[in-house]
Order: sequence, then structure tokens, then C-alpha cells
Amino acid sequence: MASSQEKYRFEGKNDTQVYNAALQAIPQAGLQVWKTRDLARLVLAKGTVDGQEVRCNIAVSMVDGNTTISAEAESLSEEKLNEVIQNIKAQLDAFLG
Repeated sequence: MASSQEKYRFEGKNDTQVYNAALQAIPQAGLQVWKTRDLARLVLAKGTVDGQEVRCNIAVSMVDGNTTISAEAESLSEEKLNEVIQNIKAQLDAFLG
């Protein structure tokens, strides 16, 4: 199983703003929101990329303001998973404008 993870900081945005943007950005990134954990500011997403199931987590820290995006799949390369993460990040940037 391959996995990849990146950490970002959205300057000037609080954890609630980033969490709410993630709920909107996930569908725009071609994935579906699978589960949410409002109190933990966690969004679990899943979808299909190149015919393979991909699972993603978007965790927004209430402590330091960082957002961690991770992706994992059975048969995709780390490079492809990084593309998924970058797509989610681009959609977050668009919603947080």
C-alpha cells in the first residue's frame, strides 16, 4: 500500500474556516466526503483515481493551524497520490481565496 502526506498552513484562516472549506473542496477535487469528525476538524474522503480506490484524510489542527492532507491506495504510486493531494490543496486554495 502506498501513501503520501503533506502539511500546509493557510495564513489568515482559522481551523473552522479551513475545515468548512475542506467539506466543499473534496467534491470539487473529484472525491466524496465519506465521514466527518467536526470536533476533531477531520474530513475523511474516498474516491477513484485511475481505476483505483483512494482514501484521503484532511486534518486541521486547532492548536497550530496546520492542515495535514494524506492519501493512500493499494496500487497507485506515491507520485500519483501526491497529485491527488495537490488537487485537494488547489481546491482548498480556491475556496479560501
